[in-house]
Formats: sequence, C-alpha cells, structure tokens
Amino acid sequence: MNNIIVDTGFWYALYDQRDQYHEEANELAEYLEMGNIIMPFPTLYESINTRFTKRKDWMQEFERLLGLDNVKLIDDTDYKDTALNHSFETALLRNRPISLVDSVIRVMLDDENLKIDYLLSFNISDFIDVCQRRNIQIMK
Repeated sequence: MNNIIVDTGFWYALYDQRDQYHEEANELAEYLEMGNIIMPFPTLYESINTRFTKRKDWMQEFERLLGLDNVKLIDDTDYKDTALNHSFETALLRNRPISLVDSVIRVMLDDENLKIDYLLSFNISDFIDVCQRRNIQIMK
C-alpha cells in the first residue's frame, strides 16, 4: 500500500469551499482511501486552528478521517530540531523562507527510514527538490 504524506493546505482546501484549490482537493480526496495517510503532528496543529474548530461539520469529518485504519499519525520528535534549523537557515542564509511545519514535512520526506510514496500538497515549490531526490511523486 502506498504512503501519502499530506500537507496542511490540502486540508484547508478540502473543507473550505472558498479556497482556490477546493475543487482540486475534492478530486484528489479519492486517493486518500487508496493508501496510508501519513499525518505529521505539526500539520494537525496548523490545520485544527481556531477558524477550523468553529466549523463543527469540518471537525466531525476530520475526526472521522483521523480515526480510519489507514491514517498514521507521525510524531515530530525525531525531526523538529533539524526542521527548526532548516527554517532559520533557509530564511536567513538563503532568503527562501520555509515555515517550520513545511520544514518538518521536508525532513520527514528526506528520511529514508520513513517510506513515503506521494506528497499531497498545493505548495510544490517548498518540496520539489526533496521529492525529486527521493523519487516521491507530488500529487496536485
């Protein structure tokens, strides 16, 4: 079974009909049932924000999704220090700001011990280099 790591922006697009990627997210949502969904905890912190929690229908559906057998929550303990350094380095030395959550995802994508086949994201530019290096397909 394929492993699909999912970026926060996908969840916003899936649930928010006003999001510019909403239609694309709905089309891609079928893939969520075709593999294991890898959920880094930082994407949960970012997704389940105040605006999201005010929408009971979003919360109910997201809770249902997180309870599926094919959803794997991944702790960021092994990744957070490297990701934090990466965020500072890219912002200060390379003038290419990458959020801490995206940096955690990047470090996970780069981990050869974590089998990732696909990345589901609308933010391709922050991940394309690591995905190409690891032969991970970006679904968009």
